[in-house]
Amino acid sequence: MPTTLLTGANSFVGAHVINSLIAAGHHVVGTVRRESLIEQIFGLHPEWKNDLELVVVGDYADEKSWDFIHPQIAHVAAPLLDNPAHTDYDRDFLKPSVDGNLALLRSAKRNAPGLKSVVVTGSVNAVTTGAADALRSAGPITSETWLPIGREEARKANHPFISYCSAKKEGELAIWDFVKAEKPSFTVTVFLPGLIFGPPLQPVKSVKSLNFSVGLIYNLFSGSNPTVPATAFPSSVDARDLADAHVKALTTPAAANRRLLINCQPMTFTVLAHSLAKIPELAGRVSADSGEDANVVFGQFDADADNAVIGLTFRTLDETMVDTAKKILELEKAEPAA
Repeated sequence: MPTTLLTGANSFVGAHVINSLIAAGHHVVGTVRRESLIEQIFGLHPEWKNDLELVVVGDYADEKSWDFIHPQIAHVAAPLLDNPAHTDYDRDFLKPSVDGNLALLRSAKRNAPGLKSVVVTGSVNAVTTGAADALRSAGPITSETWLPIGREEARKANHPFISYCSAKKEGELAIWDFVKAEKPSFTVTVFLPGLIFGPPLQPVKSVKSLNFSVGLIYNLFSGSNPTVPATAFPSSVDARDLADAHVKALTTPAAANRRLLINCQPMTFTVLAHSLAKIPELAGRVSADSGEDANVVFGQFDADADNAVIGLTFRTLDETMVDTAKKILELEKAEPAA
């Protein structure tokens, strides 16, 4: 049974990667930042207890935190876009992104001579903001494309989304600079997903604390948007497919030392709303059409070659919306009466 280290075990993507790793026969050592999260995870998923060990790592940027490195790593943990406390580009985005990645890699090289592969959850925002003007001017977008926003530009923008995108780029560049300069014995794969949808498996206190991308789906039937809002990003991937891709990349030679777009099929919020409207339980609740799709730019992502490396059959948007909405409705029903 292979042992795999997973960072960010309590996160939306992290919980799905745990599920996929266990299904593939792995013993998982997952990291969380606080002791209280261990009880929450096992309280929600007692079925994981035989195959999951959870440890507290309070400072991901401290190399000594990673002295227990294992033969394989799925590195999911990263600064979040939807944390209102994150207001400073350098402190809240750039430094934790770069230092967190480098601390893990440096410790891995020093302490884990048997380490074979590291798979990292990056973001398509290291490639593009997804804004219509950015997509129109970019030309074909591949895994060779990089976000044309530098650090100084991000500082001047002083906007959480721009800070997040820039930090994803800089954090990933730090990874590839490390690989080039240090020539570690292990390989690295970085996935570049767009919006990540799917049923939340991580501990969620209420529908008000859904992670950013799942919250976008809830906003389409929560009543907060009478009409479909502007599409935040025109492509997506199901978290379960992304998790399976992480597991496959650990042992897929063609994925070694590659950055890979994942799925990247065209998507708009109107398409999501139409999919949600097919669910009987949501009758009369889904945002009405607004014509916002006219502003969405399509056809820029060229991800076919990257998708072929992993060789997954991706879930349909209908399947993703049904499963995500079902879980959100369960959380709604569990909400205490006002």
